[in-house]
Amino acid sequence: MGPGGEVVTGMVWVILGMGAGVYGLRLVGLALRDVALPAPLRQAQGGIWERALRFVPVALLTGLVVIGLTAQVSAEPMRLVAVAVAALVAHRTGKMWACILAGMVVYWLLGWLLP
Repeated sequence: MGPGGEVVTGMVWVILGMGAGVYGLRLVGLALRDVALPAPLRQAQGGIWERALRFVPVALLTGLVVIGLTAQVSAEPMRLVAVAVAALVAHRTGKMWACILAGMVVYWLLGWLLP
C-alpha cells in the first residue's frame, strides 16, 4: 500500500479513537448521574458545584440546537417551527425528554407533510 493508504488508515484510527473517547465519556456521565459529590465539594461555597452542574445538559442541548440550525438552509422554516414547539414544551413541562421528543415529532411531521 502506498503512502496515501497509510494516511487514510491513520485517519480512520484517529476518528475511531475520538468516537470511543466520546462514547466513554457519555457512559461515565450516565453511570455517575446519581452519585453525590464528596462532602468538601458539595459544601464548598454553598453548593456552587452542584448548582453549576445542573445546567450542563441544558447548555449542551442549546449548543447542539444552535449548531444544527445553521447546517441546512433549505430546511430552515421547518427547523425553526420545531425549535419553537420544543422550546414551548420545555417551558411548560420542564422535562428535557419531552422537549426533544416534541421537537423531533414536529420536525418529522412537517417534513412528511411539506415535501
